[in-house]
Amino acid sequence: MTDRATVSVSAFGLTETGNVWVGTANGDLLCYRPATGFQRPYQLFKHSPKVVSQWIERVFCTTKGYVLVGTSKQGVKVFDTEKGTYTDLLTQDEDGTDMFIRDIIEHHPDEYWLATESGIFIYQHLNGTYTNLKKERGNPWSLSDNAVYTLCKDKENSIWAGTYFGGINHYARANTFFEKFFPLGNGNTISGNAVRELCSDRYGNLWIGTEDDGLNKMDIKSGQVTSYRPTGEPGSLTHSNIHGLLITGDTLWVGTFEHGLDLLDIRSGKVIDHYNAENRDGSLHHNFIFNIYRTKNGRILLATDGGLYTYSTLTKRFQHLPDFPEHLFYTTLFEDSHGTIWAGTWRNGLYYSKPQSGDKGSFSHDAHVPSSLGSNRVNRIFEDSSGTLWVATEGGLCKFNPSDGNFLRYGTTQGFPSNLILALLEDYEGKLWVTTSKGLVRFTSTTGDIKVFTKANGLLGDQFNYNSAYRAPDGVLYFGSVKGLIRFNPAQYLENTFQPPVYITGLQVYDRELEINRKGSPLTQSITFMDHLELTHNQSSFSIDFAALSYISPDMTEYAYKMEGLDNEWTHIQTNRKAYFTKLSPGDYLFRVNVVGSNGDLKGKETTLRITILPPFWASVPAFLLYALLIIAGVWYAIRSYHRRIKEKNKRKLEQLRHRKEEELYRAKIDFFTNVTHEIRTPLTLIKAPLEKVMKRAEELPTVRKHLQTMERNTQRLLELTDRLLDFRKTEVNGHRLHFTDMDVAKLVKENYTAFKLVATQKGIRLALTLPAASCIAAVDKEAFTQIIGNLLTNALKYAERTIEIALQADPPTGTVVILVKNDGYLIPLSMREKIFETFVRLKMTDSQHGAGLGLALARSLAQLHRGHLRLANPENRMNVFVLTLPLKKPNQRRRNKRQNGTEIADD
Repeated sequence: MTDRATVSVSAFGLTETGNVWVGTANGDLLCYRPATGFQRPYQLFKHSPKVVSQWIERVFCTTKGYVLVGTSKQGVKVFDTEKGTYTDLLTQDEDGTDMFIRDIIEHHPDEYWLATESGIFIYQHLNGTYTNLKKERGNPWSLSDNAVYTLCKDKENSIWAGTYFGGINHYARANTFFEKFFPLGNGNTISGNAVRELCSDRYGNLWIGTEDDGLNKMDIKSGQVTSYRPTGEPGSLTHSNIHGLLITGDTLWVGTFEHGLDLLDIRSGKVIDHYNAENRDGSLHHNFIFNIYRTKNGRILLATDGGLYTYSTLTKRFQHLPDFPEHLFYTTLFEDSHGTIWAGTWRNGLYYSKPQSGDKGSFSHDAHVPSSLGSNRVNRIFEDSSGTLWVATEGGLCKFNPSDGNFLRYGTTQGFPSNLILALLEDYEGKLWVTTSKGLVRFTSTTGDIKVFTKANGLLGDQFNYNSAYRAPDGVLYFGSVKGLIRFNPAQYLENTFQPPVYITGLQVYDRELEINRKGSPLTQSITFMDHLELTHNQSSFSIDFAALSYISPDMTEYAYKMEGLDNEWTHIQTNRKAYFTKLSPGDYLFRVNVVGSNGDLKGKETTLRITILPPFWASVPAFLLYALLIIAGVWYAIRSYHRRIKEKNKRKLEQLRHRKEEELYRAKIDFFTNVTHEIRTPLTLIKAPLEKVMKRAEELPTVRKHLQTMERNTQRLLELTDRLLDFRKTEVNGHRLHFTDMDVAKLVKENYTAFKLVATQKGIRLALTLPAASCIAAVDKEAFTQIIGNLLTNALKYAERTIEIALQADPPTGTVVILVKNDGYLIPLSMREKIFETFVRLKMTDSQHGAGLGLALARSLAQLHRGHLRLANPENRMNVFVLTLPLKKPNQRRRNKRQNGTEIADD
């Protein structure tokens, strides 16, 4: 290169030995060795047809001694590094267009992928063959655009293709395990999406019956497809909705939906016979042929929507099977290894008949019996290589237990994606392949291991079709779905052993994504690269996003996470890639996440994140020290308060004890005084009687009469005092009985007023009475009431100067009557308003007046016995006001002979 002009380098490739192969815009290929420098150029268009441009777009160095060179006008060339010669490999596509090679990569040893303007070419160097992958209209699994500009192989050995108009395409070998057949509208494809019936003939053809577009014959070796549709011409099918297929020799039995039975000649493809339902013996009675089955002894059975029929090839007549009810809708037929005929129905369960013994019976679903049939809708009956009978129902896959006559169910509880089981087959390894309404299941009955395949794994769709399954002699399985047909060989399935790395991709607190280096955010960089995360106590509810870098069926990737410090077990999730945590307690945690393999073991490269939840101030160490001080202070205060309460309690007990002692002393004094009063009253009574007689004769001696009058007045005074003391004593001892009578209180007050009027006039005191116009009826004890009013008036006469006022007020809303007794005597101080109602209490300012201090105490006691009260109100117009309040109703109206304050109250 040093002795040549500058060369325009368009591409270069690096070998494992460190040499560099350089392509130029002029079609030269040069080799640069670090030890010797550039070698002579090799002209790659010297022996090829002339082209407008010799631009080299791509140089790919292999390990096998040759270099693949992609050009813009002559495709790919193979350059032999030892001989220094080249060979044109692919120069034009199938349309004759010059090949523009954009990129070259090695997928497997000696397998190279070429990105071109005509799609992708897969070149096999050993045999020189290639496969062209192109865009196909209506095929979502093909390239999205033919202009492929770049290729890349990832760690999973998958290929990524970047196109000009169609974005990025991803190819994974695992997703090509299921070979797909579906209608594309043109080309060599099957007709119809809803594939129902499958069977093969002896010529290597697979017959495919669809429910929406007739019958197909596919040559298994060549893949050539021939379609048969009803045309109305002689020899054509009678209907496009196919439900039953059976091969007998060169005859294909075709059952249709409500159009009877066709017999088609395999070699000619023509319908040679047809049977319709007729109302006569020896014919079919129903045109809906749902399933056709041939027993081991060659008997042909037909399941219809109105019974089971057998066909006689000799008489060409149909006969109803008497062991099965005629009115039922039958969906599937099967003969097990013991010769028992099984028949599934649309909604009546499972029926069986044993021709050898004549035994027959049925099984049905019972919601209260878990060991009963999973559902009364039976879709398929199958016997595996071990002789176990399996029944596909809409309530799960049921395993028959002949010894007990019951079933063991498998469904969503055991890991199936759906309870709607449509069909099943067994591979040569003894594993069951089960189609459901939500995917395909590989089920190992001996271990219970389940692996689910969905559209994410390369299926046409998750919804399969009823009773649509076929196993070829070579072990290849065929299953029909509502979107076409899939084919695969279970023996060729390889488990994905790739261990994808798992990364944490996001963090949200209260459903809000945290931003890096924002105020209040704990993120100083991307969460993906953080090993430790600190969150405050108000950020303890958060969610973590994670993802495994595996693009082979990413929707089927199952994850397991565990938060050490919170969880003891791993949590498995598949529907999302997010873990939620709510209100975590302050402390240190370790978040672990990994990928789960098909066997349930962790298989990925685990990712961990240490998380610290900081405590709030009130849960920090200083706060706990403060709490300790507060607790100590609280305990000290509680103990101090306790001792103070005990002291107060003891003080109250001493007060109560002293009060009881005083009360006992008081009662002893009263008892003593009462006894003395009794003793005094007796001689006074004896003195008064003779005195009265002497007074009658004292008229003759005026001087003696005057002294006798003085003696009589004082004797009467002593008797009144002794009677009052005895009356007061009665109110305090048990057994005092009041007799209540409905009386006019106003009248009683007026009588007392009249009795005291003369005395008041003699003393120069004005006695005024105010009564309501209407009578006031109340339940009172007349004697007790008279004593109350008498004592109030006597007290008023003692201390009044010029005026005494009596007023009676009835208050029906409150049910009371109020009597006011006012006097203009010495105003009783506020501090003495309650004291004056105690016994033997006198005011110092009124000591000049005669009195024993018992009248007001007696009056209050009698008022309380009436369920009323007596009090001294605030002065009015410089007059003392005594207020007596009594109830209008009887105090014992609800309960008679009730004891109140030790006193019995009776109603007259």
